[in-house]
Amino acid sequence: MITANCYRRSILLFVLQVFAIQAIFAQQRPPVTKVLENALGAVVTVGVFETDMAKKTLGFRGNPVEQAYAKMLDLSGASGSGSGFFIRYNNRALVITNAHVIEQAADKEGSIYVYTINRSKYEAKIVGGDSFYDLAVLELVDKPGDEVSFLEIRQAPALVGEPVYAVGNPLGEYPYSVSEGIISAKNRVRGGLTGKFGFLQTTATVIWGNSGGPLLDAEGKVLGVNSQIAFADRGGSSIWQPQINFALEAGITYRLINDILTNNGVVGRSYLGIELMQRKLPFQPGTKEYTYYSQKFTPDTYPVLNKVLDGAPAAALKPYIGQQVVKVNSEPTRNIEEVLGELEKSKPNQKIEFTFQKDGQKTQVSVNAGALSSSGSASLGKWFMQMAGARYVQDENMLSLNFTGGEQNGQSLDFAAARGTQAAGQEAPLTGEWLVLGVGIYRENYESLWRINDIADVGTAARLTGTSGNIDMVLFKKGGQPGVAENYKIKKISISGTSYIQQQTLWY
Repeated sequence: MITANCYRRSILLFVLQVFAIQAIFAQQRPPVTKVLENALGAVVTVGVFETDMAKKTLGFRGNPVEQAYAKMLDLSGASGSGSGFFIRYNNRALVITNAHVIEQAADKEGSIYVYTINRSKYEAKIVGGDSFYDLAVLELVDKPGDEVSFLEIRQAPALVGEPVYAVGNPLGEYPYSVSEGIISAKNRVRGGLTGKFGFLQTTATVIWGNSGGPLLDAEGKVLGVNSQIAFADRGGSSIWQPQINFALEAGITYRLINDILTNNGVVGRSYLGIELMQRKLPFQPGTKEYTYYSQKFTPDTYPVLNKVLDGAPAAALKPYIGQQVVKVNSEPTRNIEEVLGELEKSKPNQKIEFTFQKDGQKTQVSVNAGALSSSGSASLGKWFMQMAGARYVQDENMLSLNFTGGEQNGQSLDFAAARGTQAAGQEAPLTGEWLVLGVGIYRENYESLWRINDIADVGTAARLTGTSGNIDMVLFKKGGQPGVAENYKIKKISISGTSYIQQQTLWY
């Protein structure tokens, strides 16, 4: 029988052990407040001062607290801003941020500036990046001053429950704000077109303007790059969830930075030359539309191999067109997103194994991936243009389309109708020549467009957008007056060719 005195002694012993453990950790590292103060000198605000209509496809000196909060940061003239942080790579001072912070910046000098801890303003240029993972690497045009410090990216993986600290400039108005939280979960997969895989979930609150800032551990090392916040749909409204925040994992961040800096500014990707699709109904179960169309159409249970380009690295897969893809590299793949996740783990010249299924029979086939290049992206772009029913001509740094033969797929709308602010109506097919300004998604509550210079850019934008099942092209009448609204059109393309089937498509 346990007496009250024994119980009290057990509790006291437990408390003493906890204090002892805390004392050991306290001796091993400086207080968190000191660690955070030392890290402030590496955090910056990134301001974009010149934008384009679409996105581009991607130590410490003195008392930091006094410097950081001595005056308000003046971002007047900036059309957008985010956060970032300095790292040192082979004696180069580089700034890490999110791609979405800077990818709409114009391709000219003076478009991007970085503000350091004492409000010094430095012009920056884009070294490279990756729109899919939402990461960008910048470098200052001039050498930074002594006020700048550098952060180290942690090699050890994050632990669920460990304390973390988000540092950045929320709303573009409160630089060097610090929020505290814990790692809630790892390896989160997100929806949307970009920033899908490899995210830490944390309770360290971030908000607009925090994008690109560091998520630090208790030793001041970078555990992730703050990238996204979460919303919940309730009664037709989106409600911000401040305790659910996402940061790109440090391990992926480190790999991407190395790839970008050793591969001419881009992430090395494998290329197969295949089209995978998965068709489903775009209606919520239980609705009248779902009930009606589900009697006419059966959604795909698994992704299906739909096409293989002639001469592609995966040409050996042609006999399996029409079959289901149930595994990639022995990993089960129930949907397009899971196939994409597995293919993103592959490298050029690496063997990729597909498991196909037809009539219950499974077959394993291996192919050697090629390396994604401009020619591979151009092949995908040509493929997409054929599907869109357009002939293209390269016109210096612009792509010119001709729809004289009529539109085989999709519809053309003016900007107001495309955003849903007015009825679409019945518009005549596009005729004549049109310049392609951007390709992506253009909706009432969402816009994600990538600027187009050539057919390879079309292929890249199609890769980023195809999983949505719909792709939009922003067009301008060749030779038209820029100020005339009728000279701008949105060509909306449903990949399935019909409104009641959503055909998620992956070009890889």
